Amino acid sequence: SSSTTTTTTTRALLLDLYHATNAKQTRDTIQFATPLDIQNALNDAAVAQQIWYRDYTPSQRGDILLKASSLIRTSQYAKDLTCQEVKDTARPISEISSYDIPTASRFLSYYAHLPSILSQGGTFHDQLENSTTSFGIVKREPLGVTVGIGAWNYPLLNAVSKSAPAMSFGNSVLFKPSELTPNSALLLAEIYEKAGVPPGVFQVLLGDGSVGEELVRCSITKKQVGKISFTGSVATGRRLNQTVALGGGSYFPKLTLELGGKSPLIVMDDAPVEQAVKGAMMGNWYSNGQVCSNGTRVFVHESLVDEFVEKLVEQTKKLKIGNPMDLDTDLGPMISEEQMQRVLDYVAIGRDQDGAELVYGGERYHVEESAIASGTATSGNYLTPAIFTKCTDDMRIVQEEVFGMLMCILTFKEEEEVIERANSSDYGLAAGIFTNHIGRGYRMASRLEAGNVWVNTYNVAPVELPWGGWKQSGSGRENGSLDAMFEWTQSKSVYIETGNI
Repeated sequence: SSSTTTTTTTRALLLDLYHATNAKQTRDTIQFATPLDIQNALNDAAVAQQIWYRDYTPSQRGDILLKASSLIRTSQYAKDLTCQEVKDTARPISEISSYDIPTASRFLSYYAHLPSILSQGGTFHDQLENSTTSFGIVKREPLGVTVGIGAWNYPLLNAVSKSAPAMSFGNSVLFKPSELTPNSALLLAEIYEKAGVPPGVFQVLLGDGSVGEELVRCSITKKQVGKISFTGSVATGRRLNQTVALGGGSYFPKLTLELGGKSPLIVMDDAPVEQAVKGAMMGNWYSNGQVCSNGTRVFVHESLVDEFVEKLVEQTKKLKIGNPMDLDTDLGPMISEEQMQRVLDYVAIGRDQDGAELVYGGERYHVEESAIASGTATSGNYLTPAIFTKCTDDMRIVQEEVFGMLMCILTFKEEEEVIERANSSDYGLAAGIFTNHIGRGYRMASRLEAGNVWVNTYNVAPVELPWGGWKQSGSGRENGSLDAMFEWTQSKSVYIETGNI
């Protein structure tokens, strides 16, 4: 068994992937995992997990993960991962080299020895029931085989954020990346193998949603998986939740869902406008607008809205749209032609049906051919960021997740009003507040219905803090310390009597 499952069978499906900079040029062909591949991978993972947990101490596992962290950060793998992430996602290389790669390394170094640290306290209970001859121990044990299913916008970080805590606590991991972005997970499997992770502990299964569904179905019916962690759309997450609830019979694996959002970003009347504009751009244009936590409902106090819009348009116009491999590019193309068309469709809905005012962008953008090494300028999935004003809460562009560069600006008068409107969404992944009054910011953060709230910044996600959504934005948590322990282990209470009964 190897770290990466790539079994060839005559029934395997092939999928061609195309460059986001040139929709006519193939960049990769991937082979889908078959049901037999999935079953073999599950069996291998079950055997490997016992070896990983029983034969390696927490410190030994931690040392291996630290080595993987170093390989990601300092070796040729850093360059390879950066190039593959740009190639797969079409996000600017400046983003990926400065954020994704160091963050992936930091995830591994953070979780490497966390189990050893957390095991030092809080597990021993003396004199239970006033007895001097009994005591209790609460053990945290791994869940066994776990499954991770990732999204296409942050493929490396999806793979690491699920596998690092899972493996540190003694689990094995089957990871299925998005069919659009498979390469970083395959490279991560190589890195784990080189660092010393035993074969079968981390495996990659390639394919589209049908492969993911088969993986989940097989996990449940064979009763081999202790947890499924999914990052993706609300619709897919809902189907997964139903599959686990209805298809498992007496078997219920843990389930973590990190889903979509339509997050509010609130600019109060005392906010520094320039900082608020920067925050709105971070929360809407970063990663070409393809971020689940983006603050696309921007509520601006009516006294600031004119200045805010003027500076926002001015700063957005300065962003360079171009080849994502160029270091000075700020915005690359959308990941696929389908995603580009989705954004254009919503621009048309906002302008022609909702009646909002499109003050900037929302159009195809043609990059000069000389700037695109891989093909013609007209075939790339490039868009200008769309800024809508005069939006109302009942508009489709305000209510529905677009997953692209489309910002809706709404106005408000009072704090109570904007809190109520911000909370009126079915989503609850994130929220942001800009204010010069930290007391006001904390008060408002306490009332916003979201799993992640930023005050005077946006889209910052350190590994030390748990990440997850409320309402339709998901369940369970990723990242953090205690949250990670609870999510990737199960407790066992052991009562020991040393005297007579």
